[in-house]
Amino acid sequence: MYVVHFMLIMDEEKQAVHMLFEKQLLKRLDDFRFRHRFESRTDTIKWLLAWALDQKPVPEKE
Repeated sequence: MYVVHFMLIMDEEKQAVHMLFEKQLLKRLDDFRFRHRFESRTDTIKWLLAWALDQKPVPEKE
């Protein structure tokens, strides 16, 4: 497992988030990033999260 740190500038509007990624997921993220020419992993993650949440997903209950 890889540790990926991305820091956002700390102010009243933003907070830092630390995440752990499995190697294969990080590779998929980087492949997506370069294919779509995102400037950074942080920009890629933020875009993917916003896109996913805009889909209005509803988790299945177990």
